[in-house]
Amino acid sequence: MAELQLQQLSKRFADVVALYSLDLAIESGKFVSLLGPSGCGKTTALRIIAGFERATSGCVLVDGKDVSNVPANHRDMGMVFQAYSLFPNMTARENVAFGLRIRRVSRADRNRRASELLELVGLASMLDRYPHQLSGGQQQRVALARALAIEPSVLLLDEPLSALDAKVRVQLREEIRRIQLQLGITALYVTHDQEEALSISDQVVVLSQGRIEQTGSPAEIYGEPATPFVAQFVGTMNRFEGRVAAEGLVKTHDVLLPAEAALGHPAGDRVLLLIRPESIRLEPLNGDVTVPELGVRGTVKVHTFLGPVTRLSIDTAMGELTVDVGSVQALSLAAGTPVALSWDPASPRIIDLPDDGGAASEPVAAAAQPAGGSA
Repeated sequence: MAELQLQQLSKRFADVVALYSLDLAIESGKFVSLLGPSGCGKTTALRIIAGFERATSGCVLVDGKDVSNVPANHRDMGMVFQAYSLFPNMTARENVAFGLRIRRVSRADRNRRASELLELVGLASMLDRYPHQLSGGQQQRVALARALAIEPSVLLLDEPLSALDAKVRVQLREEIRRIQLQLGITALYVTHDQEEALSISDQVVVLSQGRIEQTGSPAEIYGEPATPFVAQFVGTMNRFEGRVAAEGLVKTHDVLLPAEAALGHPAGDRVLLLIRPESIRLEPLNGDVTVPELGVRGTVKVHTFLGPVTRLSIDTAMGELTVDVGSVQALSLAAGTPVALSWDPASPRIIDLPDDGGAASEPVAAAAQPAGGSA
């Protein structure tokens, strides 16, 4: 186990700046994910840490020692790549033992170590199979075992599951987390998949355009986004620009929206109000149901079936809202159904926006979806 630190880490490729002075400290034994869209700099940061790229400025420290000028093969780090990068002419056991062979470990010891690790990743019965005889998920397990064979102080994983199908991705990410916890190794995991990052990490670092937008636990990143980018990228979010009114209210398009988070803001401040689809209550309007005083009236527009949950697009005076309801309830909410929307005032989050000189506030497009693509 080792502590990993990045200090003022920057990288420039000709006229393109890929990283802007990254500062990050990863505690020993923690699993940390670098999360961001394609081109945000996360893979560049990982390659600098591994020693495959040189930083333009700044340094990489392992247990307080600057390793910026240490060759990659002497950094005591294990790397798992997006492409499995196995030797096609070697068996699974030989692939796992390769790093030990380079280190002149005896044949008996490296075969024993390889067998132990292949058992750890669930491939004890496939020691003598070649890569072409293994599925994609099995090949990636071999690659993971190979990275662990040298007993690295830090494990680096670069989009290791992106080439696998959805079911295998879920199984293997849980396996990676189980092994990391069992071995107590420090791990840095690069991904563009928010679900992946949130489900297995102790800490998530969100990157955008070479800069760290927010660092926090998965619950903090999802529930308390610090910037408009994080709110848009991590999960689905309804977003409205408005101005703080009195008594914990935000006004947009002459509609007052309840938000306890606005209580600490002076009246007139320009803000972005954020609320998750699952935090919105929805009731069909009929003779027994009226729109709450601080609620919103809308009309069901589109259904998106997601299994136990159905995502509804609702037309309102402020624009389109996204609301998640149980799929059984959604059966009675046909397109065109009038509905009342409301929420607990403690649910919305508030992000300050620069003042626009008093221009009328317009709602930002609701329910921004997370970006896709690979690093």
